[in-house]
This record gives sequence, C-alpha cells and structure tokens, in this order.
Amino acid sequence: MMVPFPPQAKVNNIVIPEGEVHLRYATTFELPFAWTGAVLHLEGVDHTAEVRVNGVLLARHVGAWDPCSVFVPRSVLRQGLLDDTTMLHKLEVDVTDSSRSRAILSGKQEREPREGAIFYGNMSGLWKSAWIEHAGDVRLGDIRLTARASGDLSADVEIAGAAAGHSVILRLWHEDGGGLLLRAPVEDGRVTLAGRVEDVRPWSPACPNLYFGTLTLLDARGRKVDEIETYAGFRDFVMQDGYYRLNGEPFFLQGLLNQAIYPDTLYTPTDKHTLTDYEHTLDQGFNGERRHQTTPRHRDLWLADKMGYWLSIELPSGRNLMDAEDRASALDQWRRIVSAYAWNHPSVFFLVAGNEDWGLLEHKHHEVDATHEDRETFQYELGELTESIAPPGMPYAANDGWRCVTTRRNGQIQNRLDPNRLMFNIHEYADNARVKSLYGRIPQWPEPGVWGKNPRHVFHPNGYSYDGRTPFVLSEVGGRALLNRPSKGVFAYGRIHRDPETWAEELSELIRIMGAMPVLRGGYVLTQTRDAGNDPEDETSMGEINGVLDGHGLLKYAGDLVREANRAARASWAEGL
Repeated sequence: MMVPFPPQAKVNNIVIPEGEVHLRYATTFELPFAWTGAVLHLEGVDHTAEVRVNGVLLARHVGAWDPCSVFVPRSVLRQGLLDDTTMLHKLEVDVTDSSRSRAILSGKQEREPREGAIFYGNMSGLWKSAWIEHAGDVRLGDIRLTARASGDLSADVEIAGAAAGHSVILRLWHEDGGGLLLRAPVEDGRVTLAGRVEDVRPWSPACPNLYFGTLTLLDARGRKVDEIETYAGFRDFVMQDGYYRLNGEPFFLQGLLNQAIYPDTLYTPTDKHTLTDYEHTLDQGFNGERRHQTTPRHRDLWLADKMGYWLSIELPSGRNLMDAEDRASALDQWRRIVSAYAWNHPSVFFLVAGNEDWGLLEHKHHEVDATHEDRETFQYELGELTESIAPPGMPYAANDGWRCVTTRRNGQIQNRLDPNRLMFNIHEYADNARVKSLYGRIPQWPEPGVWGKNPRHVFHPNGYSYDGRTPFVLSEVGGRALLNRPSKGVFAYGRIHRDPETWAEELSELIRIMGAMPVLRGGYVLTQTRDAGNDPEDETSMGEINGVLDGHGLLKYAGDLVREANRAARASWAEGL
C-alpha cells in the first residue's frame, strides 16, 4: 500500500469494509546511531491512532484533520537493532475508524452507502505525509510568527526540555537584500522575539515576497542544540471600514470552493494536483480558494505562500454534535487545526469555524433535533474560541452559509464577538437573473437592521441583523455545471451544459453580475475548483460537476470569457471604492 494515500484511494486498489475498521501500519527504518532523539510526524491519521516505536507506546491521537507529532526519546531509540553506525527501528501505527459514526468530524465523507451527490467516499488511516527528523530532549517546539506589513515581527517559540540558560536566534532575509537578526533568552520554556525589518517588502498575491531564514536554539555555552529553516511573509489582512484590506488597500476576494478530492488519491493531493489547481485558476483570473470541509497539507500552504494564492482554513463538520462531549471534542480539534495551519502562512486570509449549521442542522443527512438556541450557542462557542487562538485580527466565519449570528441583535450592539473579525458569508445557488434581482438592488451601505432575509434564505437567527458595514461575501455561489464526458450519476445546482462555450457564457455572466453589485464589497467564492467525487474514467461515479476543472484537473474551457469576466468584475468593484 502507498502511504500517504488512504487505503480506499484508487491508487491503492484495496477494498476496505464499511463500518468500524481497524488498520495496522508497520514498517522498519534506519537512523544514525548517534541520534539522541527524533520527532515523528504523521500529518493526517483518520481517526484514532496509537503510535509505537520499537514496541513502546508513545502517543494516542484522536482526530483526522490535524497533524500528530510524536517525540521518540533516546531510551526508545536504543531499543533498536544495532548495525555498524545505524540503528534499525520498528514503527507501528494502529488506527480505528468508522464510516458510520455521525459524531466524529467527517467532513464530506458519506455516513451511509451512496448517501448523496454532495458526499463522497470514506477514508481511513494515514492520509497525509509521514516523516521523521532529528531532535533531542531539548528542542524547538511550536512557533508562531506575526509579520506585519509595517515590517514589525514578533515570534513566540516553545522550547521542550530543560533549557535553563539557553537562547534562541532568529535570522530572516530577503533574496534581494534586507532582513533582521534577533536573539532572546529562554524563560519558563518559551522565547519571545520582536524586531522590525526596515524597508520591508510586503507579501501580496501580486508580489508574494518571502523572507527566508533559520531559527536556532543555543545552550548556555553558545553551542547549537537545534535548528530549523523557516520563512515569513509580511502582510496585513483585516476587516476595516467596510472592506477587506490587504496591506491597507481594499481587496476583493475572487475565489473558488476547493473540496480537494481527486479520482486517484481521494482526499490527498499531490504537489501536481495542487499546482494544477493553483496555476489553472490563477490563469482564469481567480486569486484564491476556500478549502472546504478538509484541511490542506503544509505543502499546499507553502505553494500558496510562494505563488501568491490566498486560502481559508475550515473545520470539517460532524453530522450530529448534539452531545456536549462531541462538541467539546470538535472544539479541541479546531484548536489544534488552527494552531497547525492558520499561523505562519501569509496566504491564509480567514477561517471558517462553522459551515451551514452542520452538526446541528435539521436535515435528512444530519438527523438532529437541534433548536435555534443550540445553533446560536455553538456559533458563539466557535467564535469565542477562534478569537482566542487565531492570529491577531484574522477574520473568521462562525457559521458560513446562513443563519449567521452578527454583532447586532434586537437593534443593539452585542460585544461577545469582535465586529472587526466576524464575517458575513452567504451561500447562494440561484440562477443568474435571480441572483441579480435578490442582491443587485441592495445599496452599497444598507441601513443597519433593514436587510436580513430574502425568499430563499434566512440570513440571520431570530433577532439578529446585518450591521451595514461588515464586508458581504457570497462564499458559495453559482455551481454552474459542464459535463464533458458520459456519466449517469452526476449532480449540479442548475442547468447541465454540454457545450463549453454556453457554460462559460453563463458562468461569466454571473461573475460580471456579482462585480456590479454595490453591496458585494467583500467578494465571491464560486463553486468550484474541480469536479468533486467524479472519476472521469467511470461513467457510473457520482458527484458534483460544478468545477472549472474536471476531476483530473483538465481545464474545461480554454477561452478568455471567464478570465475577462473576473477582470471586469474587479474593475466594477474598484469603481465603487
């Protein structure tokens, strides 16, 4: 079997039974005899894992969507088999998963056989990269960099082990010159560094400037104990004065919903998959993506940082989170996801803590009897936690889609959530004329409390209303479909086109309509990057065919209509500034 792809992926050609499954991974690996410790990284394991090295249980991890890092001490490494200058070690990972559990965070994995076109196959076990690195008892731990467009930088670094008298040095530099050198002592297992890069080159999609360097841990005698390579992009992305602003300038989100599911590797992208997605969609005039109901790889974020492509980080949903312990587990997993993926990446613009009330939604796929108060409470739990753990000022959606709590309730301003961070994101799959009639008539700056619902959606829970200032985003919209192969089980939100030209005309018209809407100050996220759940080689496969790319990443339409529509939408939006 090929790791990191889950056993259910097509590339592995393995049949895994549905329901409760138990998997055991076992392999041997060599390390230099001189290693005094190591850190094993399993970036994704679905769902509960026990990790053993040389027969010693080192960790138990619960949750599919965040990385698992395991320290392997010298005492365990010494139990390997000695062979000249190397030691042979045995790694075992035991995994338990269920394709039927509705309480675990499963994202878009189906919870019953052939559940529906918007849910896809199940995965289990190792599904992201696995690697090991040299590290001793005293070592660098988690790092949180905050790099501002002003050039100001702060870094909070955790230090594992007994590090009395130790210090940390951070070096960063730009390939065209300029940078900084910072040093600070370790105090109570942490180091805080702060400094400023003069004449900084800010990061933006147009100019994705990165500063590369090293973080070094020194002992009391100045000897190197541990070192990692790192980088930073200096930028600000905030909600301010009714717009999203990147480095102080208004910014228009022109994104795609990316469910990141692939016919060959299931939920695990390769670099080729990710580069294809980014390159094709940038060429079509989009500038980023909402990564939906899954979490990216560190590699996906690195490529986005390097290429100038924004992303969001989202909490994959459960189907039934009515139980308090299940909600607590979800919140804990969200804490770890944000820690792993939201920090240290200039490409991460915002967070999606909740999606469409999933987990507490009165719908046949969810089967819960949640009340308005249950959903409202969960949004506050997600919002308050997000504000406490996310990078300073990072915007977030407590419930992306509809029934969004806001900072305005019963005509009054409530301060439980930060009005400068809580997003207002709505999902809309009406046809073009309907989208124009519903949203195009709304003024650029609606009176607070006036606009709160339309015949299709209830935007807010009872008592809540739009504040008139938060940037409005259609964060799932369109779903325009082109089928370029034989198929029997596909799904679309509207007309299914067979002709690429007519499909591109309808999609481009929608993009232009959105650009001309005065109220749409935040931007749009079109559904979607690739066809999801469809195998172009299997005409019986089900799934959505709303992608601008097909399942294999082939561009469905090679003309200029979509690209020009994105350009025109951006120009129309800019005229309203």
